[in-house]
This record gives sequence, C-alpha cells and structure tokens, in this order.
Amino acid sequence: MQLKAAPAPSNVDVAVEALRDAIVDGQLKPGQRLKEIPLAEQLGVSRGPIRDALRLLERDGLIDVIPNRGAVVPEVHALDVLEVYALRAAFGSLALQKLMLEERFPAEALDRELRRLRGAVERGNVRKAGDADLAYQSTIIAASGLNRVTREFERLTWQVRAFMTALEIGYEDKLPRILAEVEALHAAIVARKAIEAEALWREKYERWVRNLVELLPETFDEALWTALTSGRPR
Repeated sequence: MQLKAAPAPSNVDVAVEALRDAIVDGQLKPGQRLKEIPLAEQLGVSRGPIRDALRLLERDGLIDVIPNRGAVVPEVHALDVLEVYALRAAFGSLALQKLMLEERFPAEALDRELRRLRGAVERGNVRKAGDADLAYQSTIIAASGLNRVTREFERLTWQVRAFMTALEIGYEDKLPRILAEVEALHAAIVARKAIEAEALWREKYERWVRNLVELLPETFDEALWTALTSGRPR
C-alpha cells in the first residue's frame, strides 16, 4: 500500500495558527487592530491568506471585524464570558449523556489526561495544569462521538484561552481546586453516574464563569446565567 504524505499547510493555515497563538498568548492585546499589510510582511505571505485567516478567526470568535476600522482583537465583556461558558456547559451535558449510553468508552484516554493533570499540579506547573484541565474536558466531548458538538466545543476552547490571557487569571491558588473538580468528575463518569457527572460538570462551569466575571468591571448577572443554562429566567 502506497501511503501519501499529508499535504503541507496552506498559507491560510499558517496565518490562522500564528495569529491565534499570538492572541491566546497575549502578544496581540484586546483592542489592538490587525492590519493586513504589516501582518502579511511579518508572516511572509500575501494579503489574500491574511484576509482569509481573519475571516476564519472572526468565525471562531477570536477577532471582531468592525466597519471602517477593520479587524480588532475583541475586548472581554461579561456577556461574552457568560455566553461562551453557557454553550460549553450545554455541550458538555450533551456529550456526557451520549457517553453514558455507550457500552464502552475510552476510559484510558480520560485516565491519561487525569494523570497529566495530577503530575502538573504536583509540580506546581500552572500552564500545564490549565492545559491538562482543558484537555480532559475536550477528551470527554470527543469521546461522545458527537462530531458537531466536538467541533464547536474546540472553537470555544480557543475563546476560553483568550479570555484567561486577556484577564490575566492566575491559577496558582486554584491548582488544588482544579484537580479536585476533575477527580470528582472522573469518578462519576467511570462509575456511570450520569446525573452526578452532569451536575459536577455544570457546577465546575458556574464556579469558573463567576471567577472570570469577578475580574471585570461588570457584575455577574444571576438571572441571565440562569436563563442561559436552564432556559428559564429566575
């Protein structure tokens, strides 16, 4: 059998990855304009791939395209955080419900991500612990086999990373909590306790969305969060 080499990434792919990494790493700040010509020169590509990359990043919620101003790294507002976390909470509920119906599910993959998280917490490695936490969540979603949910969840993960960078959220004092949350969720999943697993997932998201909004000048909108996550206003 003749195996074909994977195609080389296109200039659009290269531009998307470079710009996305710059946003989530904080090199491109909220409010900063993204001009096609300087970006094309920096990345060594023509303006066409930059323009296409900006459209894709707008679709993924990582930039805004504003009339008469162009592409801008968006500021973070409470409504953005509530919307993204409500969507991720809902997608997680769907994935967990589907996962619990499977006769077999990839416990090994979940175990591996949990071990990564434990190791990062033991070493006090804040960056790797945060990555492992997000990876564990993504593994649950991917294991459900819900392809559309998985794609949308991953797009939202980039926005979560951008939020945390923009708000300069620190993990140092939260490492024990992160590990405890994931260990409790893991135990419920392995024991096939669907209701408990879904409740833990939603509680985790509510704690984190509150933490993020506390870093903003706006207040946490209890009624809106309840409406977004339950479909019913309080």
